[in-house]
Amino acid sequence: MDTYVREWLKKDRHAEYIFLLAVTLLAVLVRVCVRSFISDDWIIFWDDWLLQLKSKGFLGLSEDFYDYAPPIMYFLYLITRLPMNYMTAYKGVCCLLDFAGAAMVGALVLECTKNRKRAVFAYSVFLFLPTVILNAAVWCQCDMIYTLLILISMYFLLKDRPWPGMWFYGAAFSVKLQTLFIFPFLVILWVRKKVDLKHFVTIPVMYFLGILPAWLAGRPFSELLDIYIAQGGQDRWSLSIKFPNIYQIIGNDYFLDEYMGAGMYLILGILMIVMFWIAYQRVRVTREYVILLALFFGILTTYFLPHMHERYLYLTDAFLLIYGMMRLRRFPLFVTAAFTGIMGYSQYLTKQTPPVPYGVLAILQLGILIVLGLDLYWFPMYEGDRQKLDDEEEGRIPG
Repeated sequence: MDTYVREWLKKDRHAEYIFLLAVTLLAVLVRVCVRSFISDDWIIFWDDWLLQLKSKGFLGLSEDFYDYAPPIMYFLYLITRLPMNYMTAYKGVCCLLDFAGAAMVGALVLECTKNRKRAVFAYSVFLFLPTVILNAAVWCQCDMIYTLLILISMYFLLKDRPWPGMWFYGAAFSVKLQTLFIFPFLVILWVRKKVDLKHFVTIPVMYFLGILPAWLAGRPFSELLDIYIAQGGQDRWSLSIKFPNIYQIIGNDYFLDEYMGAGMYLILGILMIVMFWIAYQRVRVTREYVILLALFFGILTTYFLPHMHERYLYLTDAFLLIYGMMRLRRFPLFVTAAFTGIMGYSQYLTKQTPPVPYGVLAILQLGILIVLGLDLYWFPMYEGDRQKLDDEEEGRIPG
């Protein structure tokens, strides 16, 4: 009997490997087919930045022609060193990161569920998620860079290894300001004594290391410190840039200056209230709870912040897929989020008005937020004695 079971498991494992290989090859072919599309972002930004780095070399980083964090520019500089078409090289590297990101999504699902089939399914779905394909292979965007770093950070945090987890989070912050969307979940982990205050030093340290080469190249230190502040002052022409949040419901083109300030204070107030409540909630901090925290705060923050872009749900889509694999009845939320996300992408890439009004998409997004909020509210309380709970909070994150 034992021999039969071992043989069956061996065949099952071989079938998984064949499936993974087939899915991976198909995902490569999809990206190859769309590689020649030239987006506006490539024409306006990336191509010009690459040409400037090509002509001026690394010392070109001393100038202010770019408004992205310096680590992205180091990536572009390396692209200019490659003996091939820049757009092909850029898309190729970003698409390789798609596969690394899919592998991390699968690894997180496996870590949280101990179910190989769910992990394989999550890997496959992520690779064929329309927004993931369009982001790098079509649009020429690189949101997978910071998303991959966040996924690695989450993996280490779930493994109760806060130092590498926070180093990777700091690296993600040095690449993209959007990592702050989920920052409140780290505050809750600190309250729950899963990370220490000393671990947060990784964030400024990694940011400093990220800007150091550009500073050495000659760009003023004050400018490098202000890059994220400068980014926050852009896109004042619209409260929501093809993004399904509250401003698509209350009015996207009115009271721009007033709502910009009010929206910032509104979300800060909401976050303070929510974090205060969560901090006093008696709950068992499991892997599912940690994933839910990051997911909830990512969606909550972007729903009320003004000037959000259509790409700013990229990270939460990954976490929503992981959460859907942990709690299967929530998988429809992932499908809904994928649908709302593709509408903004399609309008940018095709210049056509999406078939579903953004107000409707914003209501769908609100529905996702409410369901996740209720999941957080009703998250299973620990039923053992209170002393055991206190002891557990001092220890490891349970499965």
